[in-house]
Amino acid sequence: MQSPVVEQLAEEMSDQVTFNKMDVDANPNTPQSFGIMSIPTLLVKKDGEVVDSIVGYHSKDQLKKILAQYVEA
Repeated sequence: MQSPVVEQLAEEMSDQVTFNKMDVDANPNTPQSFGIMSIPTLLVKKDGEVVDSIVGYHSKDQLKKILAQYVEA
């Protein structure tokens, strides 16, 4: 359910935000290293550091509002 929303945001915010997906089944060590316990979990990174973790489904408007905190105008 979250994937189509993220794909829409990736198109709309491509000049401000880079989105990456990971197959957690194929890469089990990476989510474990970040302490991810639930899917979907979105990690927001700024300047190479995780600044926010968004767990569970969120609408496009909710995600846009969260990301706006980290995007320079």
